[in-house]
Amino acid sequence: MKSRKNGTSPYHTNKTVRAKIDKLLRENSVIWSNLETGTPHDFKTRKAGEKEWKRIAGEIRKLDEQFFNIVCPYGIDS
Repeated sequence: MKSRKNGTSPYHTNKTVRAKIDKLLRENSVIWSNLETGTPHDFKTRKAGEKEWKRIAGEIRKLDEQFFNIVCPYGIDS
């Protein structure tokens, strides 16, 4: 999605986009808070967690690239 003419991103103007991005960010927090805990949500290794974060970040980018640039100012691989 593109930003509006006044420069605001869809995250701040579209409730559906905001809900989807918030859900993805919650998924990311579950990944990192459960890393190496042995729980069902554990991705076991940092590399596996980073791979899943790349997938999540890609979805965020598709929904709102302007918000993505705030969350990942140096890209996904940094």
